[in-house]
Amino acid sequence: MALALSLLLNAILTYNMAHTPDLAAAPTEEPGATSTESESYESGQTYPLMRVVDGDTITVGFNGHTEYVRLIGLDTPEPNDPGGPECYASEATTHLRELAQTGTVILVFDASQGTRDRYGRLLAYVELPDGTDLATTMIRDGYAHEYTYAKPYARQAVYREAENEAVQAERGLWSPETCTQ
Repeated sequence: MALALSLLLNAILTYNMAHTPDLAAAPTEEPGATSTESESYESGQTYPLMRVVDGDTITVGFNGHTEYVRLIGLDTPEPNDPGGPECYASEATTHLRELAQTGTVILVFDASQGTRDRYGRLLAYVELPDGTDLATTMIRDGYAHEYTYAKPYARQAVYREAENEAVQAERGLWSPETCTQ
């Protein structure tokens, strides 16, 4: 029994190591930088959604491998913060999972933000096939803050208005009952 479990664990670890991107080795760019690699990713194309990592990061399938994608313009509480999960992190992750149940997403790139962040994740607006902008919905529903990294981005005014709506309506993060402990 122990040998079987050991072999199974070894197989899982070997598979995960072979199929997990090495983010430390991934090229990084400052916002606004250009990359020859970005030519292989077309804005407006549909990609299979592989999983929701947290409230502001997903993975998509691309040419036989998985790419991490950081949604431009929003920030959510972190489930894997070194000090422990931040308040409302699991709710944000669950909400993005519920919104993205279509199984496919459309990535729209913004040259003002660069192709990748410092962790090697692609930077993109993420839309559903019906045109729903996931960041706008996450912010408007109160699960995320509008977030500007270094430079203004194309949808910044829309995201800020969505945050104002959530604050006014006291939704999610803006509710007086949220994160009061």
